[in-house]
Amino acid sequence: MFVEVFEHVNYHGRKITLIDSIPNTTEIGAQDVISSIKIYKGPSFGAAPNYKAIFHEHHNFRGRRLVLAPGFYPNIHEIPYNFGDAITSISFSPAAHPTPPEYGSVPIIIEVFREVDFSGQRSVILRDVSSMFEIGMNDAISSIRIQRGPNFPFSGCHIFLYEHVNFEGRRINLGLNSRQFQQSIRNMRALPNSQSFSDIISSIKIVPLGVFRVLIVVGDHLTGEPAVLESLTMLEGLEFQFTTVNVNDNPDNRGDANNAIKLSTILLSDYDIIWFTWNAPGHDGEYFLDDADEEIKEFVRKGGIVWASAMDNNIVQPDGVHATEPEWRGDWMPVDRHPILVTNSSDSNVEITEDGQKTGMFTWPHKINVDSLVTDDHWVTDDPSYHKLAIREDNKDAVSILLPWGEGYYVGFAIDTRDAHKTAVAKPLIENILCYLANLAWQTSPRQPLKGRHAASPNSEIMFQVKK
Repeated sequence: MFVEVFEHVNYHGRKITLIDSIPNTTEIGAQDVISSIKIYKGPSFGAAPNYKAIFHEHHNFRGRRLVLAPGFYPNIHEIPYNFGDAITSISFSPAAHPTPPEYGSVPIIIEVFREVDFSGQRSVILRDVSSMFEIGMNDAISSIRIQRGPNFPFSGCHIFLYEHVNFEGRRINLGLNSRQFQQSIRNMRALPNSQSFSDIISSIKIVPLGVFRVLIVVGDHLTGEPAVLESLTMLEGLEFQFTTVNVNDNPDNRGDANNAIKLSTILLSDYDIIWFTWNAPGHDGEYFLDDADEEIKEFVRKGGIVWASAMDNNIVQPDGVHATEPEWRGDWMPVDRHPILVTNSSDSNVEITEDGQKTGMFTWPHKINVDSLVTDDHWVTDDPSYHKLAIREDNKDAVSILLPWGEGYYVGFAIDTRDAHKTAVAKPLIENILCYLANLAWQTSPRQPLKGRHAASPNSEIMFQVKK
């Protein structure tokens, strides 16, 4: 299995990747400074599914221990772990103790080296790196090895190397296609037309290719999002297939009595992504998702991705009473566990947060000028489970959010697409969002063959140990 250990909680700070036992974490510069952990299945995990990563309090695998299965552990300082900044050795072996649910996949394995000929400082990369500063390799890559991971997709995988952090600037693609098993570049300067890319790589994006099915949900026929989405069948090598449904049957409230259906009649598990267009959940006093609330939450819990554009704050409760303060109508999000409100607002300038920059949603494949977008009613929450990807400049309320739920995610941006002009301005962001949601879906969606069901050939297995 593969293990990523992080200096700070929520996968921040210095990161080290390893796949072999470490009798003393001083060897990798991580003694007593590990606060969060990601564990992925390795190529041989299917033959030994009981293997766990074991984190020991003292060197040579002594003292208290923390046993973890493949999964994401954002804060090991908290109960039930209470093991933050206390790890001095790490081992891999069978363990009978129950552990949290498995999570994660590895489509590709990247080794980057500071010197040519695969020498000097080395780092192993399994996921996007928004800043090579995080692994001590900014502007320092002179050679690279790329190999299929245990969950390599049938269609291949792009690896984009960027000139600047957060996936900006010039880039080159060094991915593997469906017929390649590995690629080794002993000298980055030897690549055609890329001499100027050696030693200036500042971020890396991994894009496993595949076909992603998207359910477009419409509640207000003014939005231009369906037409834009349906035109975006290929982006960055990713293929999208769209199905559009109208869930508003009230023609007096911009619905369609002849073509509207209940969302509960759709088998949501047929899709990777559900896209709620502007005002799709409800507007002007009506709510359109009553019949499918629990199905939507279950879709996300099992690994689906839900996108929400701006929502209307005009709420009428089932008793017919309009809300006088910001509220939330419906249970399609787990608001009982993670409270959030929608409040009325006019357009505002927007500030992208650090979390938002790291997603690449505002830079890949297009650099987005967020102040050119038109925003609408926005989200208000103090629940720390929500990642605020973008905020209003005036009051710092959330304009864009991400909420992990089960194995999936809710993601949103309060973007207004109610006319042709606003939609045209939003089109580059919509393209970026699709790419970002696909990147989330290949990690989580049960429809994608990337959760250990199609492992690489045993002949392609390779094991790494990070050296100091």
